[in-house]
Amino acid sequence: MKKALLVLLLAGSMGAAYAQTSGGTPSRDLVAEGVKLYDQGKYAEAVAKYQQVLASAPNDELALSELALAYSALGRDAETVEICQKLLKAKPDSDVMVYVTLGNSLDALKKPKEAIRVYEQGLKHHPDSYALYFNEGVAQATSGQVAASVGSFQQSVALSPGHTSSHMSLGVMQLSNQARVPGILAMSRFLVLEPRGARATQRLPMLDKAMSQGVSQTGEKDVTINISSAALSGSNGKSKGPDNFGPVELMLSLSAANALTKDSKSTSNIERFAKQFGDLCQTLGELSNNQQGFTWNYYVPYFVEMEKKGFVPAFAYLSHASQTDVPEVQQWLTAHPTEVQVFQEWSKNYAWPKAIH
Repeated sequence: MKKALLVLLLAGSMGAAYAQTSGGTPSRDLVAEGVKLYDQGKYAEAVAKYQQVLASAPNDELALSELALAYSALGRDAETVEICQKLLKAKPDSDVMVYVTLGNSLDALKKPKEAIRVYEQGLKHHPDSYALYFNEGVAQATSGQVAASVGSFQQSVALSPGHTSSHMSLGVMQLSNQARVPGILAMSRFLVLEPRGARATQRLPMLDKAMSQGVSQTGEKDVTINISSAALSGSNGKSKGPDNFGPVELMLSLSAANALTKDSKSTSNIERFAKQFGDLCQTLGELSNNQQGFTWNYYVPYFVEMEKKGFVPAFAYLSHASQTDVPEVQQWLTAHPTEVQVFQEWSKNYAWPKAIH
């Protein structure tokens, strides 16, 4: 997971890097040429451009920053660490990407604890950087620090609601650690933002499995429901406190069981998903008063409003758009482009809360 998330994050940063390098002196032109080469995957050629600048100006901050990034892409992590440490020693409030690059290289060198310390130091200078929180979350996840990782990903999505990898990573961590409802909502948000592609294809089964978790058909008319005591206690492991979804867990399982017994032969998987998700949103709305916790305050209002505006069908089919081998899904999307567009426009303009607790 670490490598895939890192590649996507760094790829998203290159446009900003190039905007800072273009125009002016010959050295800036060389750096700009290097960034173009980097964007094309020609990392060694990019290194040569940066080294041309550094031959005459060995302390050029921008050239050093870009050189570190190129070295990181080439797997030359020890050299990356050396350059970034030099930059931060001279200027502790260096650009966010210096901290990110340093942390990533330390993580690649199997020094996750040092990487986490770097991200925390960076956050002292850049407290509103979603990139630092996101990368810290990845390092914490690979170190087995589940609760800390979830907290970092939550900070990241709060600061950057459109950052797909943060929603996906948060959903993965929660679904993998018995936080069923929070994980469903985080993964659903990811699939709204990125409904197609390899990552959507990989993660959609996690969502579908979570929606029917603990429910199995044991006979023609018999359904068995298994809900752990931890699930009923809520994602925080307690019956009271922040992000308690115990009653919602029970409703979700009952809804899944009902879908297996009532008219199950006459409805498709996607129709059952849409019905069950709509029920989930309604239940969340009914229970949302006086609730505490990140998921209740951040994700729940979005999905409650989505259901009230009648967008659940568009969400259900769009979130399953990666199922290219399911004709019903693709036919619905082809036949309802306006509904999907209206839903996506609403989602794009949704006012996410700034506070995360």
